[in-house]
Amino acid sequence: MNTSNPEIKIASSSPWLPAALSSVPEEIRYTFRISRAERKIFRKRKKLRPSRWCEANRVVTMSSRPGKWKNSNAPYLAGIMDASFYQSVREITTCAAPQTGKSEAVCNCIAVAADQYPGPALIVFPDEKTSDDNNTDRYQPMITSSPRLRTYMTGLRDDMSKKRIGLVHMPIYFGWAGSVASMANKPCRYAVNDETDKYRETASKTETSAVLLTKARLTTYEGQEKHWLISSPSIESGPIWKYYNAAQVRFDYWVKCPFCGSMQRMMFSGIKWARKEEPGPDGKIHSEDPDVIEQEKAAWYECEACGKHWNEYERNIAVQNGHWRDRETGLELYDYLHKNQPSKIAFHIPSWLSQFVPFWKVAVSFLRGQSDMIEFKDFCNKHLAEPWKLTVTSKSEDEILSARTDLPPQTVPEAAIALTCGIDVQKNGFWFCVRAWGPDMTSWLIHYGYLATWEDVEKFLFSSSYPVSGQGGNMMKIFRTCIDTGGGEKYESMTMTEETILWILKNRGRNGMSLWGTKGSSTDLPTMLKLGPEILSTHSGKKLPSGIRILSVDTKKAKDQYHFRLKLATDPETRMLPGGAFLHADTGTDYSAMIMAERKELDEKGREMWVNKHNRPNHLLDADLLAAACAEMEFPGGGLRVLAENLKRVQTSGSSRDEDKEPGFIKGNDTHQESRRSGWLNR
Repeated sequence: MNTSNPEIKIASSSPWLPAALSSVPEEIRYTFRISRAERKIFRKRKKLRPSRWCEANRVVTMSSRPGKWKNSNAPYLAGIMDASFYQSVREITTCAAPQTGKSEAVCNCIAVAADQYPGPALIVFPDEKTSDDNNTDRYQPMITSSPRLRTYMTGLRDDMSKKRIGLVHMPIYFGWAGSVASMANKPCRYAVNDETDKYRETASKTETSAVLLTKARLTTYEGQEKHWLISSPSIESGPIWKYYNAAQVRFDYWVKCPFCGSMQRMMFSGIKWARKEEPGPDGKIHSEDPDVIEQEKAAWYECEACGKHWNEYERNIAVQNGHWRDRETGLELYDYLHKNQPSKIAFHIPSWLSQFVPFWKVAVSFLRGQSDMIEFKDFCNKHLAEPWKLTVTSKSEDEILSARTDLPPQTVPEAAIALTCGIDVQKNGFWFCVRAWGPDMTSWLIHYGYLATWEDVEKFLFSSSYPVSGQGGNMMKIFRTCIDTGGGEKYESMTMTEETILWILKNRGRNGMSLWGTKGSSTDLPTMLKLGPEILSTHSGKKLPSGIRILSVDTKKAKDQYHFRLKLATDPETRMLPGGAFLHADTGTDYSAMIMAERKELDEKGREMWVNKHNRPNHLLDADLLAAACAEMEFPGGGLRVLAENLKRVQTSGSSRDEDKEPGFIKGNDTHQESRRSGWLNR
């Protein structure tokens, strides 16, 4: 049909043709003109590649670089967006470091779908507030700021709510992992699970996981659906790592050296920093001092082919000229898609691909993680974009005992600033461990053993003091003690818990010691320690003489931390780093056997758990964990680092203000009250 002079031919035999016209022998012609608006509607629009569509239509609002979307700001995202809409692809998993643009890439995919491949969408976040915030701050501005997407807005106020965006041709629903209702009864063509490793394990007590509930919403559109899973990893059993490994193909981003032109996958081993053979004027080995590296920003990337050093600008050029490759075959992204037609694909994005992450930040995170388990986990998750895995569990008693030093038992090393004690209460006695702590969280087991009665415990805690090596007769006493309050029946009228609490109330503050009751947490805690509410009576209803607050300990985290520190002390390559958990010279197999009583294994749900399969005694392990808990930063009144900072301030200023003291500290007759907080005598 010629649109400039259209003709419509009507067969004379048509039954609907009026009788007056059916007898006309000649053809009937009717001429009409199609308007410009009508031609625009009927014209078949050419579909753009998603990455090109974004540069033409997407406007970024929540960014340090607001304005029109530029693929050059994060070149590795273009391949993910384009591959998402490849005809065979149904599931796209992106395991990435934080702030690498993974969430923006999925926003772009939903925007592309809304314009070129419309269909209902469901986007699921870890919790309701995160869902509402992302809708309000990210998705709604994405639509209102784009001239193309604005044409699909209905103009109805209710169509821009916190739980739903209603467009003229498709809805976008927002749900969260803790609400089955927010994910139910919504047949969708598109689904997004954002930050999956922050989801609760199941959506409810009677339902399965939020990811599986989301998958169920795609059933109606089978064969047309697209499902994005994006997150920074946490642990190996976390959802994102599970789906990443279940993909048919895993792609890595390869970059091009701006000097020699060689293609290579950027690895952490290529990040280097200033190294010096001799200590600097401050006595530190600068190459292992993260504070110096952070201050000097002395880090770079070394090309594996030519050895040239890249700065951040040259890294950005290398990334802009890069592309995705299959990890197994080395095929480039589009070649692999065309050849193999996969339905499940996965991408991996470490932090150093982002132009917003300088090399020195990666180096600093790694070095700090060498002596701190939490920092190391942060490095694995936020820079390597890999799950943290406890690989430091000791394998044998001999390996544990290799953490012994030349320090005699019941002797405090000169570098120590405080002593802490942990006591594991049993029905017929008490196991204890005493640790000495340096200001950098290095510790030494100086005393452990067994006590038979509460009288023995009192004599041990409040009368004992230990000589300090090389200090000419100076002595140190225990300044903080944690006692386990867990336990069952002991007498007909009293449980072990009640007996322990009453003993703590009787003795807390005695001789200036900080004395705390603890219990193992039955659930994972956000941090290692959590202070409970005030208790005024026992479980059996007996009124206590005064209130007490019990400190909950996440024993899983505490055991992870302990074995991490023990590994630092047993490995010759890390023995000189701060944070190691050392043993005194006479530590025997009676100690190491109890440490080895528990092993870390995966349960039936794939979660890492500490298990005592053979019910072996582990009392010294529990006692040592409590001694270590006394030094943690979350401890009421501050951890060892706070103490070290206060002591340093006192030494330089001579201050002895009451606000610098441990809460509940009982003043004595010492001239230097601050020194007593760490247990020093005659120093």
